[in-house]
Amino acid sequence: MNLDALDPQQKKAVLINDGSLLIFAGAGSGKTRVITTKIAYQIENNLAKPWEILAVTFTNKACNEMRERVASLIGDDLASRCVIRTFHSFGVWLLRRYAEKVGLNPNFTIYDDKESAALLHQCFPTIERKVTDQASKQISALKDRMQKPPHYDSQLCEFYEAYENKLRETGNVDFADMILKSIQLLRDNEDVRRFVQERFKTILVDEYQDSNTAQFKLLSLLAGPSTFVCVVGDDDQSIYRFRGAEIDNILNFSKHFQNTQTVVLGKNYRCTEQILSVARDVIKNNRKRVDKDLVADIKDGSKPQLYYVNTEFDEAQQVVDIVRQMPSSEQNSTAVLYRTNAQSKAFEDRFMINGVPYRIVGSLRFYDREEVRDSISLIALVANPYDSVAFDRMINKPTRGIGPATVQKIVEHSSNVVESSRELVTSGLIKGKAADGIKFFLNAYDKCVSQIGKLGNGELLDLIFTEFGLMDYYKMRDEEEKSDDSSRVESLNQLVNMLYSPSFSDGLEGIHAFLEYAALDPSSLGTPEGKAEQGVTLITMHNTKGLEFNNVFVTGLEDEIFPSQRVDSDIEEERRICYVAMTRARKNLYLISAASRMVWGRFSRETPSRFLSEIDPKHISVVDKRYSRPATTSLFTNSYSNNYANNYSNNYSNSYSTTYYRKNYNNNSFNNDKYESYVPKKPVLIKKKNEDAPRPVITDWKAGDRVKHPIMGEGTVTEIKKFGNRDVLVINFDDGRSGSFIPEKSDFIRTGQKS
Repeated sequence: MNLDALDPQQKKAVLINDGSLLIFAGAGSGKTRVITTKIAYQIENNLAKPWEILAVTFTNKACNEMRERVASLIGDDLASRCVIRTFHSFGVWLLRRYAEKVGLNPNFTIYDDKESAALLHQCFPTIERKVTDQASKQISALKDRMQKPPHYDSQLCEFYEAYENKLRETGNVDFADMILKSIQLLRDNEDVRRFVQERFKTILVDEYQDSNTAQFKLLSLLAGPSTFVCVVGDDDQSIYRFRGAEIDNILNFSKHFQNTQTVVLGKNYRCTEQILSVARDVIKNNRKRVDKDLVADIKDGSKPQLYYVNTEFDEAQQVVDIVRQMPSSEQNSTAVLYRTNAQSKAFEDRFMINGVPYRIVGSLRFYDREEVRDSISLIALVANPYDSVAFDRMINKPTRGIGPATVQKIVEHSSNVVESSRELVTSGLIKGKAADGIKFFLNAYDKCVSQIGKLGNGELLDLIFTEFGLMDYYKMRDEEEKSDDSSRVESLNQLVNMLYSPSFSDGLEGIHAFLEYAALDPSSLGTPEGKAEQGVTLITMHNTKGLEFNNVFVTGLEDEIFPSQRVDSDIEEERRICYVAMTRARKNLYLISAASRMVWGRFSRETPSRFLSEIDPKHISVVDKRYSRPATTSLFTNSYSNNYANNYSNNYSNSYSTTYYRKNYNNNSFNNDKYESYVPKKPVLIKKKNEDAPRPVITDWKAGDRVKHPIMGEGTVTEIKKFGNRDVLVINFDDGRSGSFIPEKSDFIRTGQKS
């Protein structure tokens, strides 16, 4: 194999194939090329047979890319024999073969997070759902860390024990169990452990900085005395602590695996030197990291630009103004990054009003649609009569007069919920309308189960939709809601088409294969999501990991927005998120910080992110579009808001009156070496004496009220919700925006009722 296309460090990493190898791969340094070339090199040089190589990563997308790139080097036949999987799908691969050794049925179903939460709530139906949902997240986190609840938290201990018992009754597993049960299997069965260790002579793990405690333990058990273990990752890009990722796994790798050699891939092939300089300025402030000298291969390019604006509406408009100057080809390679999904609203509104095409990554996926989850629940129940979560979801959908108390009685009577419902109806313990509804459900169930293996699975799913009334139900919903492009019936048709595919054999085995596919790779189901196939990408910083764009906007750069104000936030992790966000950019990087944001109907003053102060002023160009005023400590007040609106205009354009002048700035670049000139100044907000008589507080709000706000403009109250003991108005404004507001804390004037 010709390795001339590799740089010296990449080549060194490919040629080391004994002991253990730790590869620190900086952003854009070609780590996927190194891993795939290494697999091909080992096969071509008889260091390992294809089936003796296990390559593990964290996403199905990364697996597919790795498989395709290996195939391009050694051909489809050899590549298909390599075991290239995610940690979870490898766990399933192992457990399907040895399920009985850990007390599982080989045809187990995998519960996702929502189904796990529903299962826990079944155990405690009288407790508020939000309490059990939170406990479900805690249980998942504990299992990822291989821990039990602390003894002093008696409620969590009770939740944990009940959940685990209920999970065993169903015969199913949750996501954490795919790893934990695999650990149990290898730890307690020497014959299985020896077989696996002898089978896989080479184990490669991509994105190792994202591994959790349980995944580290599994890797330790898979590696035998003569196994070559190679892990690739970047401690500077470890951003999934909230999912249990443990950065110490990569930092302490050499302590756990003998004869470890370390290679640093230090050349970045993605970003310009100007972009990389800004990212380096930020990340070097972390203490818990390996010092790496990452240099850019691309030396030319423009400086990243930092914009200071007044509000989040200005922030969105600033992005639009820049994007509209780009050709469509560049817009399609442009991303707007934000810390939380809630920040996307202002960008959606501005893009829509200005006719700029966009798509949202992380919006409702095909698998998350109601009708798709309903369909998969019915398939799961037909395959497993013990699946109480699927039963609970579908026994009364469409409505059959079966209330929650009846469902709870069935679930508590027997772990086989199908037979439990049959027994309770036959014995007369369930009567009336509920009994009639259950009989209808059981007739449909029995008819569908009897056709497993007789009908093709596509025909079987069509029968399930018809017999259980799901197809008619969603046809009616589509007609009522006048759905078009994303009709629910079309979603059902897509699922039927999938089960007609030769990828899933007919019969029970094919059904279980489909359920596994749906649980482990839901992103591949259905059609791509988003507002447009092309256009600007709106995406959270976490979701952008592994992606790259020509132009990147990093928004919301204010303290408590980014870095986050969450009590569990880790400033070093937040800084790593910032580094990841910045290094997604190939050509142009734009940073935006707003002086104020609207919170519950009032403007809240923001402080520029501390990450901005860590950037060397020589590495960035600054454009300041805020107002400049005499210093004051007052926040926005009603009188200031009114004056601000009159001079700034309700349509959030960039026209300013002469009363409130704009600060002069140099559009070309920041050219003052004194740091004091660069430090972003807080927005100056004054309180002006209000000579008008105070307006009476309106307490009798109702849907349909027309309102006017000095900043947001005119709109209509669409709903009134309760937040504690306060009314909260949901308002749709005439320019397309919407929001929720506490009226007594806002400057609304009621102007009438919608005609």
